[in-house]
Amino acid sequence: MSKRVLVISSSLRNNSNSDALADAFAKGAQEAGHQVQKISLKGKTIGFCRGCLACLKAGKCIIRDDAMEIAQQMKEADVIAFATPIYYYEMSGQMKTMLDRANSLYGSDYAFGA
Repeated sequence: MSKRVLVISSSLRNNSNSDALADAFAKGAQEAGHQVQKISLKGKTIGFCRGCLACLKAGKCIIRDDAMEIAQQMKEADVIAFATPIYYYEMSGQMKTMLDRANSLYGSDYAFGA
């Protein structure tokens, strides 16, 4: 059964190791018959979460930027793969910011919620 696979890469460097891994994962998933979409956070405008929790009432973040569309794509995916450089033993700030902004998904019928 074909799944909707979303690959999110947060490296800001061209030809990075993270992008190479994301591309290889996407290629393998596509060859296995899945629908694959890859999103790079490079060049995207993603503001910091304000912690206002308005997203839990509205069902989506109230900050109008690229994170809104990415969070919607996360909601529609059956599988999500994250590719990120490791800075100071942690994911990149770009990835952490995107995950924070996807907070509205946890109050919905999001497949990856608790």
